[in-house]
Amino acid sequence: MSIFLAVLTSGCGVWDDSPGVPHVIVVPEFELTTTMNEGTDSHAVEEVWVYTPTDVLGVFPLPATIPIIYDNETESLGLTISAGIKANGIAATRRVYTFYDAIEVDYQYVPGLTDTVEFQSNYIDAANIILAEDFESSNRFQASSLSVAEVVRTTDPQWVFEGEASGLILLTDSIYHVTSTTQEQLYNLPSNGPKWLEFNYRCDNSFAVGMQVVGGVNEQRTPIIVLNPTHEEWKKMYLDLEPFVASAPDAFGFELTLDAILDAGKESGFVVVDNFKIVHY
Repeated sequence: MSIFLAVLTSGCGVWDDSPGVPHVIVVPEFELTTTMNEGTDSHAVEEVWVYTPTDVLGVFPLPATIPIIYDNETESLGLTISAGIKANGIAATRRVYTFYDAIEVDYQYVPGLTDTVEFQSNYIDAANIILAEDFESSNRFQASSLSVAEVVRTTDPQWVFEGEASGLILLTDSIYHVTSTTQEQLYNLPSNGPKWLEFNYRCDNSFAVGMQVVGGVNEQRTPIIVLNPTHEEWKKMYLDLEPFVASAPDAFGFELTLDAILDAGKESGFVVVDNFKIVHY
């Protein structure tokens, strides 16, 4: 809300002190289409960022109702609408997800008119997508020798997000921790530019997702984010990998890590994950 109010008071030529009747653009939802090589079409786009040719109009939650007021009634709307996400699942770190195509809205500006726009998007052509693990035919996460639990590939419908299988961790008071890493993938990622790890998850126990640096002077294994219980709700995560990868510019490659310890006071817990993919330029 604070972003939107700031735009209302500081926009250049879009809003004035005596606003009239707006031209309204309605965006009901965001839809993502993917190819087989791009993996799942699941997403967590809950808002849109809207730009005029000269200004940021605002950030609008979906379904979005976007009022436009121009001084000149002869011009086109000239809007750019981009998909917004919560980086690392945090509401305070909302960003445009630049790997999803924006759409252009060029209707003639007509005060009092309402137009509905279907936001059907896909990954941009410049996106490099690494399908790290979707558990459909394999399981690249291997538990360490010190782990008493493991990540298993399950086809049980009660755990599967989509497709045939997902990755499952079951914890008890005797099988209470797992430290796992993808094996011999050595994801080669550029040290500069945005990089995101997308994945789906559901859990009633906290768990950590991170990366292991392979080679270079800064070899390390680091949990980047700790995720809290979602219980019965599946969620989509966009994890910002750029700061971590930039800290190891001479790395030979990277592996993904997935760790969990039974939460204090609990007798059992579960973590189920799916559709790990790395997206970068």
